[in-house]
Amino acid sequence: MSIENVIGEASDTTDGLVHVGYAPDVALENAVRLWADATTDTTSACRSDLLRSKFGTVCSFFKSVGKHPGEITPLDVKEWRDRLEELHKQATVYARVSRLSSFYEWAMRDVVLGRFISNNPAQLARPKCPRPYQTDSTKAFDNDQMRALIRVVRKKAARGGLVGKRDYAILLFFVTTGMRRNEVMGLRGSDLESKNDSLIVRCKVKGGDYVGREVADPHVRRALSDYLESCGRADALTSGRPLWTRHDQAGPPGAPLTSHAFAKNLKRYASEAGIGKIHIHQTRHTFARMIAEETGSIVETQDALGHRNLQTTRVYLTRITVKRDKHSCAITSRLNIDADEHNE
Repeated sequence: MSIENVIGEASDTTDGLVHVGYAPDVALENAVRLWADATTDTTSACRSDLLRSKFGTVCSFFKSVGKHPGEITPLDVKEWRDRLEELHKQATVYARVSRLSSFYEWAMRDVVLGRFISNNPAQLARPKCPRPYQTDSTKAFDNDQMRALIRVVRKKAARGGLVGKRDYAILLFFVTTGMRRNEVMGLRGSDLESKNDSLIVRCKVKGGDYVGREVADPHVRRALSDYLESCGRADALTSGRPLWTRHDQAGPPGAPLTSHAFAKNLKRYASEAGIGKIHIHQTRHTFARMIAEETGSIVETQDALGHRNLQTTRVYLTRITVKRDKHSCAITSRLNIDADEHNE
């Protein structure tokens, strides 16, 4: 459906989108939906989450400002950004203002909307892009934290609930492979193959390439088999159906599980484990830390993470790893600190 039809259905004239007195109306909301749909990858495993997030971000801006899109100024966007910065981290603020900017760029290119929206007020008010892997949330769990988190989810799986069994298998995939959120949550049965007591996982990764990786750890295979057999979906591995499905009353059984739903569960598990705040990508950070410590090789870590550029891995590790102390004991010994403390 074209933007002309959407706006026409909402108000019979394009003026329905831009009248003063303003609260976002059906026409604007439909325009935002069209923008979100047009700018979101149709093959993305978390498409539904992205559409929801994009729509909510842009509509919340217009509701908070109370002006029609053609009257918004850079100062309006700057005031909104200031309010966001009181509540959210730099990367979140940048992402939300960038989405508003994207909506304006899309609207200006549209034949109908371009007659009413001639500039992008979000462009001048957008903050600087945060450096990759340099935010406070870019950190790895230590081994005790990860053990505690796995223990909590494993206990839920042992009680026999399908949600616990599913989430335990998902968590092990994240922890043992370092795969990204979209890669794990978007897996389908046809992406996996059993071969020589290992799982071969082939999926589309960041950058658009298809990559195959071996998952040899038996815990992952057992957890996945336990989940699929318990929910009567053992044949999923020979089909193109989603690997992870819903098992709750909030949606139809068998529907694909969204990454948003798993993220909510993961926050509850982390709270029970005494971890506090958590986001899914921290499992990848933790994977990188352990690989770097285990191998001592930045090249091995780059290969495990699937980074094309070694410098990306170098920056990544600088932020999430802890430099080992090889010298402090030798220095205090040379300075005879123990002897001086004993004599005082």
